[in-house]
Amino acid sequence: MYKKFTYGCAVPIGLQQYIYRVMKLTTFLIVITFIQVSAAGFAQQVSFRKRQASLPEIFAEINKQTGYNVFWSPKLVTRANLVDADFVNAAIPDVLDQVLKNQQLAYEILGKSIVIKVRADLPVDKELILAYPEVRGRVVDSLGKPLQGASIRVLNAEGKRTTLQTSTDKQGEFLLQNVPQDAMLEISFVGYVTQKMIANANMGSIVLRELSSELEEASVIVNTGYQNIPKERATGSFVFIDSALFNKRVGADVISRLEGNVSGLLFNRNVSSTLTNTGGYNLSIRGRSTLFANDQPLVVVDGFPYDGDISNINPNDFASVSVLKDAAASSIWGVKSGNGVIVLTTKRGGQNQMLSIDVNANTTIGDKPNLSYSPNWIKSTDFIDIEKTLFEQGYYDSDLNSSYYPVISPVVSLLDRAKRGLITDVDASSQIDALRDKDFRKDVKKYLYRQSINQQYNTSFRGGGAHNDYFISMGFDNSLSNQIGDRNYRITLNANNNLYLFKGLTLSLGYNYIQAKATNNSPLGSLYPEVSKPNYYPYAQLVDMYGKSLNLPKNYADSYIDTVGNGQFQNWKYNPMDELKYADNTSNSMDNRFNLGLKYSFLNGFGAEIKYQYERLNSTGNNYYSESTYYTRNLINQFTDLTASNALGLVNPVPVGGIADINNSILNAHHMRAQVSYSHLWKEKHNLTAIAGAEVNQNITESNSSRVYGYDKSTGINTAVDLIGNYLMMPSGTTSTIPHDGVGFGKITNRYVSYYSNAAYTYDGRYVLSASGRIDKSNLFGVKTNQKSVPLYSVGAAWLLSNEPFFNSDLLPYAKVRFTYGYNANVNTNLTAFTVTSYAGNSSFYSSLPYSIIANPGNPQLKWEKIRMTDFGVDFSLKKEILAGSIDFYIKNGINLIGQAPMAPSTGVNTLYGNFSDTKGHGLDLVLNSINLQSNVFAWRSSFMLSYATDKVTKYDISTSAPDYIMYGDGAGGSLYPLVGRPLFSVYSYNWEGLNTSGDPQGIIDGKTSTNYSNILSNTSVDSIIYNGPARPTTFGSFRNTLSYGPISLSLNIIYKMNYYFRRSSISYVSLYQNWTGHKDYYKRWMNPGDEKFTNVPSLQYPPVDGSREKFYSYSEALVDKGDHIKLQDISINYEFLKNKLKKFYIQSLNVYFYANNIGILWRSNKDHLDPDLYGSNSFPLPRTYSFGLKANF
Repeated sequence: MYKKFTYGCAVPIGLQQYIYRVMKLTTFLIVITFIQVSAAGFAQQVSFRKRQASLPEIFAEINKQTGYNVFWSPKLVTRANLVDADFVNAAIPDVLDQVLKNQQLAYEILGKSIVIKVRADLPVDKELILAYPEVRGRVVDSLGKPLQGASIRVLNAEGKRTTLQTSTDKQGEFLLQNVPQDAMLEISFVGYVTQKMIANANMGSIVLRELSSELEEASVIVNTGYQNIPKERATGSFVFIDSALFNKRVGADVISRLEGNVSGLLFNRNVSSTLTNTGGYNLSIRGRSTLFANDQPLVVVDGFPYDGDISNINPNDFASVSVLKDAAASSIWGVKSGNGVIVLTTKRGGQNQMLSIDVNANTTIGDKPNLSYSPNWIKSTDFIDIEKTLFEQGYYDSDLNSSYYPVISPVVSLLDRAKRGLITDVDASSQIDALRDKDFRKDVKKYLYRQSINQQYNTSFRGGGAHNDYFISMGFDNSLSNQIGDRNYRITLNANNNLYLFKGLTLSLGYNYIQAKATNNSPLGSLYPEVSKPNYYPYAQLVDMYGKSLNLPKNYADSYIDTVGNGQFQNWKYNPMDELKYADNTSNSMDNRFNLGLKYSFLNGFGAEIKYQYERLNSTGNNYYSESTYYTRNLINQFTDLTASNALGLVNPVPVGGIADINNSILNAHHMRAQVSYSHLWKEKHNLTAIAGAEVNQNITESNSSRVYGYDKSTGINTAVDLIGNYLMMPSGTTSTIPHDGVGFGKITNRYVSYYSNAAYTYDGRYVLSASGRIDKSNLFGVKTNQKSVPLYSVGAAWLLSNEPFFNSDLLPYAKVRFTYGYNANVNTNLTAFTVTSYAGNSSFYSSLPYSIIANPGNPQLKWEKIRMTDFGVDFSLKKEILAGSIDFYIKNGINLIGQAPMAPSTGVNTLYGNFSDTKGHGLDLVLNSINLQSNVFAWRSSFMLSYATDKVTKYDISTSAPDYIMYGDGAGGSLYPLVGRPLFSVYSYNWEGLNTSGDPQGIIDGKTSTNYSNILSNTSVDSIIYNGPARPTTFGSFRNTLSYGPISLSLNIIYKMNYYFRRSSISYVSLYQNWTGHKDYYKRWMNPGDEKFTNVPSLQYPPVDGSREKFYSYSEALVDKGDHIKLQDISINYEFLKNKLKKFYIQSLNVYFYANNIGILWRSNKDHLDPDLYGSNSFPLPRTYSFGLKANF
């Protein structure tokens, strides 16, 4: 008996509710515990009473009670008035506001520091613009340990480094002389966050915070997943997306927020994609790096590859994104880095930070899709006229008299009934004319689509004490799809805690929980006749004039299903609106991810850490076809055997009752890493950082699927059926087994052992050398010892021109030149070095015995794919960052890629997959950021990105026929047909010579114009086909403008894709007659001599239609368009409320925002007004969406 508890992630219903209660309680306890730990280690309130107290006295008490350092100039403070202090458990801002109320002073809180300064609205006393004779201070880490060798640089009023600098001694102390009072100090130390502070005679203890995975500082720091590298020391090519840019876009997933924000990253929307590791998007970074292996970037979350569905992760949990593009940046990830690496870093708390609460809530409303966009349509009245003409020609006679009883349209049925005298011609014409103004698209849009609504709520808590920091977030998403019947929700919990146990030792704990449920009950996926017709006739209706749902033909003609079985069969009518009510298709997933880390810093610059992550993802799918659904009724009827009926009634091999399809999968992933690090600065010039480590990764996916018949969902009872025997099927009379496709079990195990190292040497802040190496081993290979592992390496160099003594340019204060060279790799998990057979199960047709199929011939020579990349880059910034950016030129070669080679027929296989292929490519990435206008109240900033990426197949041992390249060369459907010398994804076509005077399309064969279509299709050689161009953009990018006026900011992002081609659809008369598929080109067809001068659409063919003529036209260059277009992707508006109006509500910041996405195409190259970013002619442009939300911080 099929057990009821398998629904809902294989957890009993009662137990689910218990788990939910435990989760809520656990979350509450975690929050309280973390907050209490923080409160114990850090008090933010001040209690102090004294009449006529001086400011220095009050500042000393603040430091004593809170740990905050107060920096002030004696010349400022000694002139201040005495105040009466009377504070009990008062917050620091309240104390400062009160004591400075009637003074000429103001304050600024910078982390754990408070700077006292002159009020901005007062003129500056010239006596105060002096130089400090001495500026002293001490630089320590978060535990109070002195940092020897920290750099102290003096910046001028423009923020540029001066020649005045020093470094700290063994005690972490420093001394600077003659420092202007308007100067800033820049304090930096390798591995720590750089701080900038106002110069003061007594700087006190300056605490530098160690670089954590949350990077919200102004300085750009790339996170490779293994270490944090400052921009100045990075030799590789990377893109850093901070929290502000990441959150300009609103949405429930992470990956979509990168579109238009990352140079070199292309979203391929004109292909079929169901990829889960990239959230359902097909991505490429700097072009294609493989043929048949995984072609998607590696996604890393908090230092480990993410094995689940990335679309389920809450985007509000992320602080930054680093995209690693070249070998020096990404090769440390080894065999998974060949397609680039996307490193996602979640938010963290901070030591000695008071509790901060962030709330983000938004609602997104989406339009219904534009069903009128699809060109596959002709008017109902014209379609009816075609049907009448075909009926008069006897085209439908075979269908009307067939023993298979194929589906017949209502018009043909009425014409047939009138012909047979069952109704009058007048009645038939009247009923037919009533259908001429119907439009099936209107019914579908009205009754099966709706506006989508997505609600997103997120609350997070962060803070920390002297011995810990924490971050906790909870999110809830509730989404209604634009397809009625589809919806999903998601619950997320994320908790991270760092415990500073004692000097140098840190324990990190993390837990992430995701529960998602999706309901997929829309009938749109099956809204078509199931017998070779992908569409309904254009005059179909879902409801009548009174709103009553109507039946539509599905599998068989009404004349058959109305009479067969004399009423004993199940109802054989198909009603789409009823199917919407009866559908019960759900999927559930529960993802648990645990992180544990221990880090120890010792000696002088040494560190050691060990990290472990465990992830368990349970996914279930339950599609219950009740006895009321058409699917169940149809299957029961098809297998009902009238010849075997007896006194007890009909014999039903498929039992009367429901049908349940159950799918379960469990992912168990383990990642463990041990790493040592070293960082040291010698003589203020020589800086060395290095890491080395080893890691072990294993992920096991187990899956099973089953089907039960005669299932009653309320009781769990089901009926056993014979899945082996053959049964007679109605009405065809053929025999078949009862369907059980997809039923089975599976288990996939992937194991990797890796060793890696990375080092960088910097001399005097001017010259940087870097090198990395990695060795990966896998269970996929193993016949030969030297093929079990793959060594990968990269080297890089950088020259900071702007730090050279001779380079003193006010116009160009920052300039850096970079060069990298190295190898990445790909792994194809579908191949192994050993022969793999698949058990077929059923008896052989020839021997009646069970048999197996060779699924993958063994290849003992199998090796890893490698990608060699060379990158040359320049980073620059003009004065005051009026213009800043970077440009990278790269060369990319794929070596020993998995491809096919022909095999001798005597081997039993025609082709063998192995390391038989090579590719090469090149390109550039250009990023320009500008400050166009800047004033106290208004600012206008722009960001322009341009990427150029090409690839070409240089070696491939199998050549196929010209029609294969023409039909499948673009790779949009997933099939690949590489052609040496061309891009992997290319558009090919037949030569087009226009229409002749009869409206027939003309091609070329043997150099001559021809209408012999069979000859053209059969004898066109590969060398003579037309190469139109690449099927994917080679030039792409974005242009973002951000304008701000006071508290209001407006951002507009334009994306563009250039230099690619696509094949559009057109009229097919075979499809029009047989499949009910029309096309708007029907109205552009050749009709009279001379029309060939104005149209390329062939003349109308009545049956018998020349199929070769249709095929030639469909794949000729006449239907190839350029895909170049410019699109206004999104608009965001943000309003930030003034902080002084929020204090009384205990709100630190409050923003309200509006966001519009998928605005529309501004320009397109094709004249057919088509969106080239769509897959297939039946797709619709992404609907426009509008979001409204607020963000608050308490």
